[in-house]
Amino acid sequence: MSDLRAPFLWSKEVPMGGLGYPFRTMAIFAAALAVAVIFVVLPVNRGLAWTLAVVIILLTGLLLALRSRQIARARDQSAPVLAALGATTADLPVSLRTHMPLVLVTGDALAQLFNRTAEERLAHVGDGAIWLRVNRPQDLPRLAVAVKQWRNGRAADGIVLSIAPALHASQDALTQMLRIARQAASDTSRMLGARLPAYVAVYQRLTNEGSLLATNEGRKTFPASESPPRWYGVSSATQLTGAQRFEDVIRAAEGEVQQARGDAPPAARAAALAAAIGWTQRIVIDVLTDRLQPATPWRLFGAGWIDCGPACGPGTPWARDVEAQTRIVPPSMAASPTPWPLPQPLLEALPRRLWMSPRRAALAHAVALVACAGALAIWGAARNNQALLAHIGADLGRFSMIPSDRDNARRDALQALVTDRDQLDRYARTGVPMWLSFGMYRGATLMPVLNDAIASYQPPAPPPAVITLDSMSLFDSGDAQLKPGSTRAMIGALEMIKAHPDKRVLVAGYTDNVGNPESNLRLSIARAGAVRDWLIEASGIAATRFATQGYGDTHPITSNESNAGRAKNRRVEITLVPDAPNAAAPPP
Repeated sequence: MSDLRAPFLWSKEVPMGGLGYPFRTMAIFAAALAVAVIFVVLPVNRGLAWTLAVVIILLTGLLLALRSRQIARARDQSAPVLAALGATTADLPVSLRTHMPLVLVTGDALAQLFNRTAEERLAHVGDGAIWLRVNRPQDLPRLAVAVKQWRNGRAADGIVLSIAPALHASQDALTQMLRIARQAASDTSRMLGARLPAYVAVYQRLTNEGSLLATNEGRKTFPASESPPRWYGVSSATQLTGAQRFEDVIRAAEGEVQQARGDAPPAARAAALAAAIGWTQRIVIDVLTDRLQPATPWRLFGAGWIDCGPACGPGTPWARDVEAQTRIVPPSMAASPTPWPLPQPLLEALPRRLWMSPRRAALAHAVALVACAGALAIWGAARNNQALLAHIGADLGRFSMIPSDRDNARRDALQALVTDRDQLDRYARTGVPMWLSFGMYRGATLMPVLNDAIASYQPPAPPPAVITLDSMSLFDSGDAQLKPGSTRAMIGALEMIKAHPDKRVLVAGYTDNVGNPESNLRLSIARAGAVRDWLIEASGIAATRFATQGYGDTHPITSNESNAGRAKNRRVEITLVPDAPNAAAPPP
């Protein structure tokens, strides 16, 4: 094998759904994790949370139903293949199913490649790989899925397309077969979730030498005078690209000619090999890799040619193509005896894929799901903490902006701060809830701020207490001398004064508008003084706590047009005011 490139590790994600993968468990676990994150952490209202939970549960149920149906159908279709594989590989240790390369072989001359015993078998174990026969290219997707189940979730390692040019009646028939194989490989990649490496093996008699003989046991022998036919080709761990990819193969064949020093068979083989490579490039590979075709192009990793194949003569389409390209008519050649060798050299640079068992893959997926849920939970907790800080900040700002004279609104804002403080205190005592945790909680930094704001609240001074006394029950008309027995009307005022020793006492007198205003003013002052004197004498309170004021007829509380109105305006008011320095009694 010329130009054998060194293999290297080639990693590809193992798709879900193979035998042994706990798909139902993983689906239920993912759904439960999503619902838990939605309800516990995400900053959404309950209505939206329930809606999302119901949608997730319904989608999970639908997915499980569809997946169960798909797996059941795939198992039914794969049952014959799995049975045949089990019979063929009965002596193969189970561990080698996943460690030994497995290649799907389709195309031409499968009977000659796999006829190694008396009975036709689906697979052949040997030559460093498990070779699985696919009689029709259209069966590639179904068999690939069966292989993945049989190998405990690991897909096949490659696809080999066997081409025997002499078996095709026309170039159009070959092109149609190639297009079918290309579409089948595309469907296989879609069903597996990964594109498999593809190889082309061309079986064509190049000379009349090197015929193979076969024994009943399937072992290959050669006449002593002959050497076994060699594979010529290229195998790479990376995809083959470019027009110069097969020149090294031709140079290797030309090197054999130089070593043979002019012998005719090597020279004829080199010329025929060059013609076969050119034909393969134009007729086969161009069809498989043409990007203008609807199906996915083949990922070609290797191609090989061998001087072995069916009988061919000048009248075959391949011989006519060689004659058209080289002006040389290929001679007639007999068919090689069966079995024909499998293209083992193509697998020497087979891309190595990193594979893990389905249960390990499920564990890795579970860890990934938990990591995603954790990241989402951290994001949700951060948003919730941001909302909490914004809410408390808004309450603090509202409390600070309310003027002190709007005490009702200020008390409402104060109550909101107390509620916020109690909530943070509860978190400190019983633990931070999940929707605020995950290292995002910042509420403890607001406790001192809330306590300072609550302590800064000062309730307003209570309004002055006022007792109104009817002047007619205390004094005679136009007189400022208390009538006998009138003191009983002032008992209530005396009790109020004694109950508030921290208040000053203002005694104010008022009259109606009958008579001279100046006389009315003097009368109101005198009546206020008479009431004050009695209160001082009856209570024993220092006179400095009392003040008097006369307003005459200047502050009526109702109209003086009627007798009833004038009677209400003739009054004495006793008012309690805070005992503050320079406290001035407000006018009634």
